[in-house]
Amino acid sequence: MDGGAGFWIFIAALVVGGMWSDARKKAEKHETLRRIVEKTGTIDEARLKELFSDENPEVKPGYSYRGLRVAGTIVLFLAAGIATFFLVAAGLGKLFGTMEMFRNITGLVVGLAVSAGIAVVGLGLFFSSRFATPPSAAGTEPPTR
Repeated sequence: MDGGAGFWIFIAALVVGGMWSDARKKAEKHETLRRIVEKTGTIDEARLKELFSDENPEVKPGYSYRGLRVAGTIVLFLAAGIATFFLVAAGLGKLFGTMEMFRNITGLVVGLAVSAGIAVVGLGLFFSSRFATPPSAAGTEPPTR
């Protein structure tokens, strides 16, 4: 088995694990509702909404907005670092005549193409933050002492 197949099997395992986890959470919620009905005989609407709401009370508005911005910035700097590495390595390879990969232009082009692809992913993450809920106005001010 080559590395590509192993990667896709790993991704499939992550997806199946996530689906199984979600199914278990739903089953546990229904079991909790069934036990409440068995013990009390009535259903409290407030508890029912609390039990089956998809909102996570721990997640504050703007959390995903900031996360996407931070992830996009990190990925953009990673792409810049990779591009810088390949440019420096190509220059040193031509200067000293070492590093067979950088004697010809192919290694440089491949490295810059990879870094450009990573930069596009970073830009996508950064741009997608525009579609997330922005933080409240109070959260944008720097903390006071």
